Amino acid sequence: MKYILKNIRSFARDYTKIFILLLITIAASTLIIHLSYGMFREYRDRRELSRSAANEIVFRLKSSYAQKDIARADNQMQTVGDLESQTYEKRDDLQDVTVADIRKFAKKADQEVLGKLLNIHTGLLEGEYRFETDFLIDHGSIVNSSEYGPDSFYNYEFGNGTQNIFQYGRYFTDQEYASGEKVCIMYGFQKNMKGDYLKKNLTDDGKVMIGDREYEIIGLQDGIGTGFIPITSVKEDDVLLDEIDMRFKDNISLREINLLIQAARQCFGDRVDCNYELQQTEENDYLYNTILMLVFIVSLVAAFNFCALYHYIVTTRQRTLTIFRVCGLDYRRSVGMYLGECSILSVGTYLITLFVFRFLLMPFLAARWNVFDFHFQTKVYLILFLIYFVSSFILQFVMIRWNLKKKMIR
Repeated sequence: MKYILKNIRSFARDYTKIFILLLITIAASTLIIHLSYGMFREYRDRRELSRSAANEIVFRLKSSYAQKDIARADNQMQTVGDLESQTYEKRDDLQDVTVADIRKFAKKADQEVLGKLLNIHTGLLEGEYRFETDFLIDHGSIVNSSEYGPDSFYNYEFGNGTQNIFQYGRYFTDQEYASGEKVCIMYGFQKNMKGDYLKKNLTDDGKVMIGDREYEIIGLQDGIGTGFIPITSVKEDDVLLDEIDMRFKDNISLREINLLIQAARQCFGDRVDCNYELQQTEENDYLYNTILMLVFIVSLVAAFNFCALYHYIVTTRQRTLTIFRVCGLDYRRSVGMYLGECSILSVGTYLITLFVFRFLLMPFLAARWNVFDFHFQTKVYLILFLIYFVSSFILQFVMIRWNLKKKMIR
């Protein structure tokens, strides 16, 4: 090992330009291997994501509460705004996801990913009734969905289309959301409040009782009977219902989805199921094998480049080889010495370039282009390294053995 390191130092000193070119060749090959693998894998994952809308992630809640089954007369239609359709009853003995869990998730989840949110929507259990709530997360705090919230009323999804359900009043302000003020948007038509809930729970001063708290009615809509309230205005132990629907301004990457799922698992445990799950198919297996074959070809090309440069190095070090032979260096040891030089140079440069790729290049590219937002598991890095090292090692061994054999014969 001492002589190998000494030879590398003399090589860098005597043939500086060739030495630098050799390092650049290895570094460029390392970057090409990881970028090509990442780009192909990201393409595969994005194609799978396009089938389930990569700009929307839904966490389905395992709740102890379920919607009541309402008995209806034959041919009797359920009308929009009917209070009975928004009543829930306790059926199982499960641990529910609460508002406190959402606040924990807001602090635990990756803030860069949460910064890409358009809206978060879920249901809140107040008494026996479901209320809707929309919000965002900003630097670990729950804030108003001021951009998407009002727009959701004008583009309310109903059946296969959208319609305007906002009738009168206004949406919540950022200040009302930040301070947790008791304000709500209830059911009504034009300027008239409608529905059984308001008839039963309207106070003399025009407010409405939601749970055990008075709320000021600031707007009316005709889409959901029980209405909308800020999630900041309820108690920490209030239960969330059905699902947590997270919509994003644009498609997010597989890495970002996994970050959200990991945070949800940490905060909610097994009380949620995610709608996103990448299905492994035969087509994906074929594409994955194709990617590995591409990496293998790139590794071979890199090894050829390395060997071409190292062939020049070996031929120019004839005097050094002659001195070693006089000192008793046989053919087998000479092959090991030169092969050790190649291995140390290639592995050392590979690992340094990999560090630059993982911690410097990828964050820089991902901040500008979403398609570059990929990181690999440790086993993937290991597989790519083994493909590169084994293919390069075999080719270098053949080249050095053949080259030294000719020189030894002479």
